[in-house]
Amino acid sequence: MSRSPERMNIDEEFRIRGRGASNNDLRRSGRDAMDEDSEPVRSIEGWIIIVRGLHEETDEESLAEKFLEYGTIKNIHLNLDRRTGYVKGYAFIEYEARKEAEEAITDANGTQFMGETIKVDYAFVKGPTVVGDRDRRDRSRRDRSLSPGRN
Repeated sequence: MSRSPERMNIDEEFRIRGRGASNNDLRRSGRDAMDEDSEPVRSIEGWIIIVRGLHEETDEESLAEKFLEYGTIKNIHLNLDRRTGYVKGYAFIEYEARKEAEEAITDANGTQFMGETIKVDYAFVKGPTVVGDRDRRDRSRRDRSLSPGRN
């Protein structure tokens, strides 16, 4: 099966640039399983999972059929390539309950769908907190010095 070269590959490694990056800092854009230190984050309306490795001819109906067995789907977002009209290789599925999203992740991750092995995980996670790293917005007024002329 041939894939278009324009198809987005979200499992590739990428270099981190900018502040705080070391010279050889490589990270993987995709995760196979939720990291131990990360916690899933609920969006405004529900729990969103990402399904990666989709066949380029996947449609919303067939994807909904597969994932309806885990719970009620609130929304499916299937990104299409503007030029080709084919699926970019991933989709977002939103569930109301965290239990439904967890069941979809544990049961569907690594399964076959339209001849492709799919990877399923939470789309949004809260990363680990770094001890001793304080954000400027967290500073209380007591930590600041007084402006000149004020007592």
